[in-house]
Amino acid sequence: MAYERIEAPKGILYHYTTKDRLEAILKDGRIRRFKDRECWFCTSLADILRLMEMTVMKEGHPYVDTRGFLQRYSAFVPDDYIILKLEQRHQNGEWVRWNQEMPRGCSAELLAQAEEFSALKKGFRGDLKFYQNPQVLAVAPLLEEQTPGMDMTMQL
Repeated sequence: MAYERIEAPKGILYHYTTKDRLEAILKDGRIRRFKDRECWFCTSLADILRLMEMTVMKEGHPYVDTRGFLQRYSAFVPDDYIILKLEQRHQNGEWVRWNQEMPRGCSAELLAQAEEFSALKKGFRGDLKFYQNPQVLAVAPLLEEQTPGMDMTMQL
């Protein structure tokens, strides 16, 4: 993994999580790192949906968890997820991009996917505070009204 510092994103941020974490997030007024160095955001709704497509919607695909162990994504249940549309409060902290490292000799297609994955996410080193009353978007209806051209294919 290779990190690089980036400028703090301006304006609205999007963060996906499970519904069961919503109450604690709203009570705290911040997105916590959840056993990681950073918490992750996207700068558009299309980007957060694409990030979800590349991660939690990939039932059975491998990923490395925050402890460094290889895991597999469980079945994706759209009704279990929400997206928070929020505005960050001013605070000190470092914004980073995590550049997915790929082995030599991998295909051009795989390299392009890794680059896209890295570009989607904006990481904040710390717990990101946000202004009260963020908009809470249910994921299931968003997937039903997906825009033409968005590759939201998934195996359920």
